[in-house]
Amino acid sequence: MDDFNQTSLFPKTEKELGMEREEAFFKQALPLLQEAAKSRNANPEDITYEVLSTYSSLKFRSSLICKLKLRGKKWYISIPGRLHEVIPEGTETTQIASEKHFFRIAFDLLTENDVPSLMEKATLLAIELVPKEFDCCSHYEECSDAKVCVHPDPSFSMLCGYRKILKSGRIFYGGNRNID
Repeated sequence: MDDFNQTSLFPKTEKELGMEREEAFFKQALPLLQEAAKSRNANPEDITYEVLSTYSSLKFRSSLICKLKLRGKKWYISIPGRLHEVIPEGTETTQIASEKHFFRIAFDLLTENDVPSLMEKATLLAIELVPKEFDCCSHYEECSDAKVCVHPDPSFSMLCGYRKILKSGRIFYGGNRNID
């Protein structure tokens, strides 16, 4: 009787299978997204996904990157309006009244590589849109010399306003100073 598996008597529901598909999809895409975060000196551990009751979501910190629905009859990826610029021009999207700030793209309109690429671009933009919490830290001269933020803690450096200023090419301190 020990070999008896009670769950084998009860097949998984479509919802359960869909939730498993979404989780598997995120697990497969996660290394790509984490590498993208590293390329922006962001902490790759700040990228998380969550399987919810009607869809799954991908976040950078608390910022939503996308929603994914691979259950039921309509499979789609949904991009928040603030990240809409990552959607390739000419891509057919839909919006519904209950989610008027999201752009849905049906999976049948996408290739196998389109979705991870879209998720990567949305992740990079979400990282860029992290609001600053302070203007600069004690590393400001080192950052000015390197022309990029050099703080060793990516989670801390994401919150630095000077990081974004350096990225735009303006340097306020040190030998590379180009602002009077």
